[in-house]
Amino acid sequence: MKTHRTLVCLALVGIAALAPSVFSAEKVIPSQWAAVPVRIDGANQEWQDAAIIVEKGSKAEYALRNDDTYLYILFVFKDIPALSTFEMSGMKVYYSFDGKKSKSDGFHFVKKTITADELIANLEKNGEVLTDEKKAGIRQQKAYMIYEGMPLDPSKPASPQAAGPADPPTFRDKLSQKISVVEFRIPLARVVQAGGAVAAPGSSLKLGFEWGGMTAEMRSAYMARMADSGSQARGQGGGGFDPAQKGREEGGEGSGGMEGSIGRPDPRTKKHSFWIDIQLAAKVS
Repeated sequence: MKTHRTLVCLALVGIAALAPSVFSAEKVIPSQWAAVPVRIDGANQEWQDAAIIVEKGSKAEYALRNDDTYLYILFVFKDIPALSTFEMSGMKVYYSFDGKKSKSDGFHFVKKTITADELIANLEKNGEVLTDEKKAGIRQQKAYMIYEGMPLDPSKPASPQAAGPADPPTFRDKLSQKISVVEFRIPLARVVQAGGAVAAPGSSLKLGFEWGGMTAEMRSAYMARMADSGSQARGQGGGGFDPAQKGREEGGEGSGGMEGSIGRPDPRTKKHSFWIDIQLAAKVS
């Protein structure tokens, strides 16, 4: 079985063609109708005529499409610090139906490396039947890269219209010449209102996008390094050391960045966040 590492370099033919349609975000952004399903592969072939919007803070470019089953989202990262924060934290996509900036509903899109046995368990959890021969083939490779779109509230049930665990939110990305193209696909049946109704073509939503910042693992590693530095200082006759105080003094978590080797905030951990109002496209007859 071939690896799930599909992050091979792709010649992003046509990226430059996106530039002429770039414009500033409007009050309500119309999603465009997807006449054919968008292939989620980190390429941009289906987006050549898309209305691309530039997010001022991160300089990320994005576009929206939908059909009667999925919401498709394109992100293009050309700014290295903004791309680095996405690589380290993944992307959270929030949604609400009442126009409020609520973080209670949404999905966390992350890619991570897992073992062969973890991949087998993941595939079986999603309903795939694996023979012993297939499992043996998977175990020939020690690790795999997987892409996950996990609900922020796992206890919230999906709509009965959802196609089951085999059709979760998903994404793919590809990097070429320091430009990263990321495609997200969210089943509309998993965008569920409190009363159980789901997003549908023609309806309105507020979407929030958030990436970057210090993850729990990064924070723990940073504090461990600071504590180790303090231990070394005390061993050399230095005074007491408070890693939390050092972090505050040097602009640590409170400044939105983890410290670099010389005490400056690390741009790879800057948090980016923005909200938009969208209207899903109605089906084209």
